[in-house]
Amino acid sequence: MLAMLVLSCDRRMWSASRLAIIWGVGSVITFLLMLGEIHIPVTLIFVVALIAGLVGYAYRRRVAENAERLAYIALAAIGGLYLILRILGVVPGVAVPIALFSYVETGSWGGLAVTMILATYGLAFAFPYGILLALGRRSNLPLIRGLCIGFIELIRGVPLISLLIMASVMLPLFLPSGTSIDKFLRAQVAVILFAGAYIAEIVRGGLQALPKGQFEAADAMGLNYVQRTALIVLPQALRVVIPPLINTFIGFFKDTSLVLIIGIFDFLKTASQALVDPLWTGFPGEIYLFAAAVYFCFCFSMSRYSKYLERELNKGTQR
Repeated sequence: MLAMLVLSCDRRMWSASRLAIIWGVGSVITFLLMLGEIHIPVTLIFVVALIAGLVGYAYRRRVAENAERLAYIALAAIGGLYLILRILGVVPGVAVPIALFSYVETGSWGGLAVTMILATYGLAFAFPYGILLALGRRSNLPLIRGLCIGFIELIRGVPLISLLIMASVMLPLFLPSGTSIDKFLRAQVAVILFAGAYIAEIVRGGLQALPKGQFEAADAMGLNYVQRTALIVLPQALRVVIPPLINTFIGFFKDTSLVLIIGIFDFLKTASQALVDPLWTGFPGEIYLFAAAVYFCFCFSMSRYSKYLERELNKGTQR
């Protein structure tokens, strides 16, 4: 997760494809490491090196500098040389055990990792889910529109604390005997449902802000509903609602601290628990100041990225 954050801070990485690759690969690696010891064949590592070198050289040879091209060539050469030696039997097949982190039950999770997981995956799933709710609320089908409106108003009409308590205490009462769902997962689903309802209302505002001529132009071009929505309607609607959308993301990042009510130790609760340690007695100001600084760094980064994204997307509309 630290690597994902560091790479994401580089403005040259602020594109949808690069951020998706960084966070996707980082998330997969993080979850794999949490499963305990993993044995990775050395041959697989060198095959990946060979492919990465060849693909990188093929795509970057025309625009890359000499040092970058040589790096791709060296990477491919190392991978290819090992594979040749492996085929000839010069080097034996070896599996490297990787166990930087052993599996830990979610009941023992705590600290900044909990806050990051709840916020990152909560908003990552809530965003597309909220878009679907917004589109459903504007649907011409009465049943779909009614269900979406009822669900959005129901979720927005209750505080997040009540959803967390229902997910933690009441939901297990309705499950069959012997069936249990992890408490952390239940809290994550509650955050997704709550955030998705608010995102749906923001996206709906962006959809309503579009002039009717945009829809008529799409129909005149012969586009179907999916094409019209994906190519014309949603890009413009999301560009309009970037500021309130990022503001909602920042709010929900801070709201993850509410999970302490159901016994999940997030970053703020862990900082508070440090006061129980005799070594930290008498330093409450320093502890909470550090916690505030961490929250500020994340929230300020999202705010700056919002301004960057808004400026980049509005380049084509400036006159």
